[in-house]
Amino acid sequence: MIKVLFIPSWYPYKGMPHAGSFFIDQAEALAKYKVAEITLLNWGQNEYQLVLRHPVQSMQKLVYYAKAYRDHKQLNTNLNELHIPHLSWTSLISKGNIDALIDKIELPDKPDIIHAHVTFPAGYLAYKLSIKLGIPYIITEHSGPFPFPEFMGRNGLSPLISAPLNAANKVLTVSSFLQHEILSKTGIHVDVIPNMVNTDYYQPPKQPLINKQFRLFALSSLTEAKGAWDLLEAVKMLRDKGMEFKLFWGGAGSLKHKLMQYVRMHNLRACVTFLGQINPSEALYQYHHCDCFVMPSRIESFSMVLIEAMACGKPVVATDCGGPRDIVNDLSGLLVAVGKPKELAAGIVKMNEQYLTYSPDIIRNHCITNYNPLSVSKQIEQVYKSVLV
Repeated sequence: MIKVLFIPSWYPYKGMPHAGSFFIDQAEALAKYKVAEITLLNWGQNEYQLVLRHPVQSMQKLVYYAKAYRDHKQLNTNLNELHIPHLSWTSLISKGNIDALIDKIELPDKPDIIHAHVTFPAGYLAYKLSIKLGIPYIITEHSGPFPFPEFMGRNGLSPLISAPLNAANKVLTVSSFLQHEILSKTGIHVDVIPNMVNTDYYQPPKQPLINKQFRLFALSSLTEAKGAWDLLEAVKMLRDKGMEFKLFWGGAGSLKHKLMQYVRMHNLRACVTFLGQINPSEALYQYHHCDCFVMPSRIESFSMVLIEAMACGKPVVATDCGGPRDIVNDLSGLLVAVGKPKELAAGIVKMNEQYLTYSPDIIRNHCITNYNPLSVSKQIEQVYKSVLV
């Protein structure tokens, strides 16, 4: 079996239990379907990352780091975790301290290939380890926008991005939108393999649920980039038009208090309920009970929440912000203009009028065909084999 060192750029921990969860889901699927024997590299990507603008939180992380220790354990069949605690920070200062991590990495077995997710820090680390170990590596890029602003300077693309991408044996990405972005910024042709969704977990409700009024569900960070203001302004427009509906909105973020203040100021509490940060079981409940899922982002390289909703058989209204172009079709929902609350509101009105015409089975089957773990795992397996030939 192929041995893979799997390097996520984000990793879950107690303080952020869902950080990079879709990376871990992919590793688990590759192990489950015997595509590869996976070693997950966990250096505390989020847990020990210091942020200057959050000094108190960073001090707490230093305390946790001082108590941390190396560990190598088996998580499941064909799936191991190598934990090497390491302090990191912004790439703008000494490359985020990633170079210092390389000498700490001692692997129990030499892998056949390295698979990094996101070019920095994981791809940069894979690039350096590839030279050290004499093995090939691939990168799956997920970043939206690409690249993140910190990697663009006066002289163009940072070498922290360009060097790993140019040296990689293969570069993948999760959507045709991101494929085009990478080509236009780097000249590198990349292949598309989408993210996967657990279609065994995200299923339609056993019994059809009938709501007294149109019920929307949104799940996102409460930030500008995720279109939080656009959605709230659209909600106000719908209320002012006399539409009867209720929005249940999961997530937390920097705009939370301002959004709640706006809701109070404009008397929107009857039609908006903020759920706060919710876990997968709470999200599943909301998917089951909504009539439509709404995604108002300004930019998305993919969108996990869209395929989760579709796996539950729910139609969607999403902004045409990149990744959703590959996901949403006429049989599964509507795409509307980015950053246009009026058009978002119009899309929701249209969905309210026709959501019963969508087939949950057709929506779910489309999702299973394109995003189920076995199918995506087999595509990745072919990439591993092609690199190792």
